[in-house]
Amino acid sequence: MKIGEIARGLSRLDLAGVRSAALAGAAETIATAVREALSQPPGSEHRFPWRETGALADSIEAAAEGDAAIVGSTDAAAVYQEYGTATTPPRPFLTAVAAEHAQSSAEMIGAAVADAIRNVV
Repeated sequence: MKIGEIARGLSRLDLAGVRSAALAGAAETIATAVREALSQPPGSEHRFPWRETGALADSIEAAAEGDAAIVGSTDAAAVYQEYGTATTPPRPFLTAVAAEHAQSSAEMIGAAVADAIRNVV
């Protein structure tokens, strides 16, 4: 492949789209891991909130747009679990799981971009 062909291929490459799609995939992977972390029944050992009704786990959502992604909950109890209250210690589950997946998410996004570039060249 000649340099001109490579340059034309790279100019047609939508790296922002590739990054955005990979970021959305990483966010959904984190959301799935958060839902799975909320699986301990009441009374068991736990580092994350117990799964009493499943409502908290069901409320976990992921969204990505451009270079930003959000994994969060629409359940009001999430904030009390994440940060604690005057009578309940914090049981951070969103930040803890996101931190556990940060490296692999970054690697996944980087690999998607590298693969897109490699496919042009």
